[in-house]
Amino acid sequence: MAPVSGPPPSPQPQVAAAPARAPESDAARLARLRSLVEAAEKALEAEDEDAAQARADEADVLTADWPTELLRIPEVQDLLQRLKEVQDQLSAEEPETPGEAEPGLKAGEEVISISGEELRSELEKVRVAEQGATYDFPIDLNDKVLTWVSLFTTTKRGFMENALGRASVYMPMIRQVFAEEGVPSDLAYLAVIESGFRNEAKSRAKAVGMWQFIRSTGRIYGLTGNAWVEERRDPVKSARAAARYLKRLYEVSGDWYLAASGYNAGPLTLERAIQNVGTRNFWDLARSRWLRTETKNYVPELCAAILVGRNPERYGLAIIPQAPYVYETVAVPAMTSLVVLARCAGTDLATLKALNPELLRGSTPPGSYTLRVPPGKALECTRQLARMPAGKKLDFRHYTVRRGDTLAKVAKRFKLAPDDLLDANDITARQFKPGKRLLVPPAPSLALDERDLAPRIERVKLLGDRPLDPLPPVPVEPGPAASEAAGTGAAPSPAAAEALPQAEAAGGAAPAVKVDPPARSAEPEPTGATYRARPGDTLAKIARAKNLPLGQLMRLNPEAVKALHPGDVVHLPGPASSTAAKESQATPRVHLVRRGETLAAIARKYDLDPKDLKAWNRMKGDRVQAGQRLRLAPR
Repeated sequence: MAPVSGPPPSPQPQVAAAPARAPESDAARLARLRSLVEAAEKALEAEDEDAAQARADEADVLTADWPTELLRIPEVQDLLQRLKEVQDQLSAEEPETPGEAEPGLKAGEEVISISGEELRSELEKVRVAEQGATYDFPIDLNDKVLTWVSLFTTTKRGFMENALGRASVYMPMIRQVFAEEGVPSDLAYLAVIESGFRNEAKSRAKAVGMWQFIRSTGRIYGLTGNAWVEERRDPVKSARAAARYLKRLYEVSGDWYLAASGYNAGPLTLERAIQNVGTRNFWDLARSRWLRTETKNYVPELCAAILVGRNPERYGLAIIPQAPYVYETVAVPAMTSLVVLARCAGTDLATLKALNPELLRGSTPPGSYTLRVPPGKALECTRQLARMPAGKKLDFRHYTVRRGDTLAKVAKRFKLAPDDLLDANDITARQFKPGKRLLVPPAPSLALDERDLAPRIERVKLLGDRPLDPLPPVPVEPGPAASEAAGTGAAPSPAAAEALPQAEAAGGAAPAVKVDPPARSAEPEPTGATYRARPGDTLAKIARAKNLPLGQLMRLNPEAVKALHPGDVVHLPGPASSTAAKESQATPRVHLVRRGETLAAIARKYDLDPKDLKAWNRMKGDRVQAGQRLRLAPR
């Protein structure tokens, strides 16, 4: 009879949950954005940078999946401009670390183009160096690009040699990831501009890792961060996130130059520039006042980095190649010290940290973790871990809680966050009592104010909620013949070699020689029907309309990658390819929930209504847990 005696509480959960199930109107979205922007501005006025950054991050995530029609509303544009001003001010106020090297080659100052005889000489040098080379990214050989080629081989020569030396470690893996995601493999040289291929790179705007993701964008593309791991520093996960982000930017803009510009400036900033200038040509936008100097330099830098990076020895650069990034994986069932794991794997601590740069501490995080170890060491490491007593897996210090101790005081004493202590000991705050014996983990490598301690924000997946597909344990390092390929292993090889056009530059005028992207596969793919392009069409729009893989459409129509004109014939995949595409998109009947997923994200992935998911799985609320199995169809 107890439930009958208290009727008032029972309806409460239903009343509270009703708004969450209802679709949010545009007016409600706009109101939420306005409140976040105003809160960020007030926090900035009060000199509370942490709160301002948190509200700005929430606004970024909120608007990540808004449709273009909503983003173009004048009131939304005004709020987004105010948000950008807050973010710019936060970036400007970030103090420089003494002696910290520039993360990459993103030039904020104006670069004076070379001209006259110097320009003709540089063009001739590029022609000679690029004989027989093919590219899957469009390259314009104008005065801006040739100026950066000259800089990379003279004043910035040391940086390029070091960056390309590090690139030899990661390039086989990045090419493979980009090929799997259907992104031009030459875009791998974007990491030269962003970070010089350094996983530990950190900018004043708090962008982290080889691909320089800020926290909010990293969350959108599946890169999590907490007191134990920072996935933006992981070379494999961040490379795949970068490929998916670039692919999304291309799908929106239909142009690889605009996609690269959007990666630097942000897609909304770029769209505002396009609307104000009235053109989608990057070089016209670069001559306007609507882009920052850094963004104007970005595409010329990228083109030059591809030219020099593909054949550094032909430009006189001395590159010392390093061992490629190869590894095997070991399932570590519980939190274990890296020193102990290094002994089990028969390697040193520095090697283990280099293979797992996302780890912020001297141990794996609480719970299970997939650790990378040198090739040939996984089996022995697994055996050693299986035989080792649990008490010997951690070399943490011990501390017994004394009378008068508080969780905050003890955490501060050891330079930890309170949650770190609780996680390391698998206890709650109520279990923190005098006499309790604690394991004290190592202090993090990042200061407390640099870590992501803000409440978790629901991650919006622009490209669906696919898991990060694992790479083969030991990627094959490409030889000289394979270095021209679009990727390693599964990456398609390019078409026949195509020399650069031999147009002569006259006087001091900027030469406009273009290298169009060749076909990405030497073997012709089966083609079926054709489609005649209409005004406003791009390959990305056609792929979405006809439910086809964008990468396959790009390989069949290489000439349309850079530009597609009304009336152009677009070749579509043949019946075999179409069937495979449909089979690959078949919806499974059960979904296994992964860490960080939400009910809304899972529903978006399979194009389902969250209400149906809850009904089919007899769920009362919206919360899901890692490891939970969700039915994707009625019983």
